[in-house]
Amino acid sequence: MLQDENYKCMLDDQSLLKAKRELNEDPKERVGALKALREWVTQQKWLKSPLDARYLLGFLRARKFSQLGARELLENYWTVRTKYSDWYDGVDSSDNRIQDIIKQGVYIPLPGRDKEGRKLVIVRLGAMDPKGKMNTFEDVMRANLALFDYILLDEDIQVNGLVFVIDMTGFSRHHFVSTGMENTKKCMIVTQKALPGRIKELHYYNTGAVFESIFNMIRPMMSEKLRNRVHVHGQNLSSVYDKIDQCMLPEEYLPDDYTGAHAGTIQEICNNLASDLCKPDVRDFIRDLHSGKYGVDLTLKPNDDTPQASFRKLNVS
Repeated sequence: MLQDENYKCMLDDQSLLKAKRELNEDPKERVGALKALREWVTQQKWLKSPLDARYLLGFLRARKFSQLGARELLENYWTVRTKYSDWYDGVDSSDNRIQDIIKQGVYIPLPGRDKEGRKLVIVRLGAMDPKGKMNTFEDVMRANLALFDYILLDEDIQVNGLVFVIDMTGFSRHHFVSTGMENTKKCMIVTQKALPGRIKELHYYNTGAVFESIFNMIRPMMSEKLRNRVHVHGQNLSSVYDKIDQCMLPEEYLPDDYTGAHAGTIQEICNNLASDLCKPDVRDFIRDLHSGKYGVDLTLKPNDDTPQASFRKLNVS
């Protein structure tokens, strides 16, 4: 793990400006803020967490360099991972099952970043096997949460955030029933309360009657901020193009007469992601994060420590 004296900021000029303007990140005070958070973590007997600079900076940036906010998010993050250990423990990104799920392409972080520096992620919920014969929902979550652990180490993504295109093609009531409301609630908790990333936009494409009924159940679980970032495009890809540059998208999402740059085919992108996850440094990071040596024991936590009170709102069961 990196120490502060070896840390070198990897933000480009655009991201540095945005970090200062939107996240209260002062390059002159960055290391001091990082040391303060690390010192707090090491003092907590009830909390075990990596202390890597890029890793902890993700929590500071997600909470606009509020020390209290970063502590709260870190506690939420490790509380979720401790309670939902079936989604997290023992993940090895080179494992054949993990590799197969990544290549299957349920969650697809696309190459590069858009004009605002954001990472575009396509989510194809219909690509999941609703009967769980190929992969269970837990398998899918293990693979894709590990994938986000990897991409959220990117400092430019920490600053600029994520944009999701949620393609509902092929998604049926069978998928929703097999996922279950309990898992749906867990996903919302992870996404909104325990993810050190900034979700800037959610674009739903190829929606229909099934989407409407399901979204009506999910909508009350969303924060007002997240609801305000939702865009529903129906079956109109042209509407998606108004929000997302075509050059960012895979070939399968482009018009037949499109001749410009694109991200490649879905399979090419997924194969490259799977290969990236097998790189020794990436695999080591993911294996360490999912090794079971980190987490929380809230029975050891002092009752007067502020961040715990906020986690009670999560209703984690």
